[in-house]
Amino acid sequence: MKRPLVAGALLIAVAAVVAALTAYRNHDYRPRFARVAGELVAVRDSTDFGAAQDGKQLTEVTLLSDTGFVVRARVRADGAPSGERYPAAILLGGYKTGRKAVDIPAHTGNLVLLSIEYPYSGPERPRGLDWVRYFGTMRRAILDTPPAVLLAAQYLYSRRDVDPERVTVIGVSLGVPFSVAAAATDKRIAGAALLHGGGDIATMAYYAFADRGPDWVMRVLSWGLSWVVAPLEPTRYAGELAPRPALMVNAADDEFIPRSSVLELYGSLQQPKRIVWLESAHVATSDEEVVDGLMSITLEWMTERGLR
Repeated sequence: MKRPLVAGALLIAVAAVVAALTAYRNHDYRPRFARVAGELVAVRDSTDFGAAQDGKQLTEVTLLSDTGFVVRARVRADGAPSGERYPAAILLGGYKTGRKAVDIPAHTGNLVLLSIEYPYSGPERPRGLDWVRYFGTMRRAILDTPPAVLLAAQYLYSRRDVDPERVTVIGVSLGVPFSVAAAATDKRIAGAALLHGGGDIATMAYYAFADRGPDWVMRVLSWGLSWVVAPLEPTRYAGELAPRPALMVNAADDEFIPRSSVLELYGSLQQPKRIVWLESAHVATSDEEVVDGLMSITLEWMTERGLR
């Protein structure tokens, strides 16, 4: 008599867990992103930081929301006010690059360019039990990055030298999922350029780390990672970018992003969209030729779409 009761209780418990996990994976996190971002109420510590390669002024800013959320950012723009309003872009690169991403391109056209510091305060290279100890910190940073982009966009809208109708988000590699999530949340963002990124995080994680251990271990870890970052799966939000234009630029010999993941994300986007394939490997900040090529393609596309 007890065995059927125990078996029934286990089935109910398993069904409840499956239902909870499914709800978590399918939940729309855009209201959460907008709620955390709140409204920009102050810009603090606005200090000149020097000049970029093209002579534009670099400025460090700290953005404060009415929710208490704080974002550090760096802006690259013409120093002398001219009264004109220019197109702008938020550039998101790798975690280590952070707000220094604005320093990397040699030329940025007439853009006012901004990059954020990722909101992560844990160790740069977690080891061993650090992954357990800082799991909550890492996940919170992942969930807080789209709100950081949203607050940065509000700051750009408010600048006297920025045309608020022409603010674009440019995501590179790790920055692609955050860019898609932010643009899907804030409909004022006029377009999205997604460079060397893809969709289906589980596949990308396995593809990037398959040689780090036994195949079954890497598959389990990749699957687990996809659940942790499910709120940022770009294929969930990509369709929300339309009718705003989207550009994808990808490397034919990318060692981190498989072609299937690229096509998965591109298929999730709606028109107007465009994809460009380059004969190159995954972008590295030290590869000036690839960086300049990506920037040139992006600027040309922005011009074609009326974003600059």
